[in-house]
Amino acid sequence: MARETNTILVTDTLFIEDEHVSALAAAGFAVERLPKTEASEAELTRALHGKVGYILGGIEKATARVLASATSLRAVVFAGADWQHFIPGHSFAKGRGIAIANTPGANKEAVAEYAITLMLAMVRNIFALGRTGTEKFATVRSLSELSVGIIGLGNIGSIVAKQAVTLGAKEVQYYSRTRKSERESALGISYTDLDTLLATSDIIMLHMSSEAGKHFIDAEKLAKMKDNALIINCSYEGAIDMDALYKELAQGRLRAAQDEPADSRFAVLPLSQWFCSNGHTAYNTHAANKKASDMAVSSIINLLKGRPDPERVL
Repeated sequence: MARETNTILVTDTLFIEDEHVSALAAAGFAVERLPKTEASEAELTRALHGKVGYILGGIEKATARVLASATSLRAVVFAGADWQHFIPGHSFAKGRGIAIANTPGANKEAVAEYAITLMLAMVRNIFALGRTGTEKFATVRSLSELSVGIIGLGNIGSIVAKQAVTLGAKEVQYYSRTRKSERESALGISYTDLDTLLATSDIIMLHMSSEAGKHFIDAEKLAKMKDNALIINCSYEGAIDMDALYKELAQGRLRAAQDEPADSRFAVLPLSQWFCSNGHTAYNTHAANKKASDMAVSSIINLLKGRPDPERVL
């Protein structure tokens, strides 16, 4: 394809609708789409040739090699919040002077909604009592009898905390690297250390960022959890050591649900004990995608025109 000026690459088809293409055109930018969810380095390298902007809408990785090949590129916007994970070449970008922004909070309501849905489905034993299960009648504990522990009190964790309180949880406590005292009284929750949260919570909700690191919840932390506790992960892939989790689930000591696929060995476990999405889906609502698209378009225009942008991270 011939070299184009003032053209922005958009990957995948989930974000950037016709109205956004029109807004970009009005600002002087054309759009070229690479309609792949997870483009390879080679595909990205070809697609980014001659592009001045890049809206990362898929789950591909913008590596240093990809960014180095994009000699016309001046700005990248990730349609989500965990931009470091999807732009591993961000240090190179900084050195090259490529601006980066993301869309924090665009999907916070959607992810919180999904996390609460998983929590209620598991607590009320929906899978065992429905067509997917074998039980016809079972008395279960209500949320009012259970303590909820939230790890990470950012945009999503704060909404989950508010909803858990509204639904009448017995107690809602949280752990975060930085204590957020102002939110405690506003939300009606309490702060505690991580070990206490693990040992006393009936339900543990993971909402920390990927900066917490791979296998943040490892075998040692899982062992500290109460018998029959439920752990729900709607944070990032790899937050839990899946080998360690499988051992706990296979022994019947814990229950879990997560917004990401798991390997085939988990398939033998009943849904009442273990649930996973077929793919990352918590964020995926019309409203969330439109908000992320709105934010991405605003940011890419600001960055390419040299204007300040509130969502710029580099």
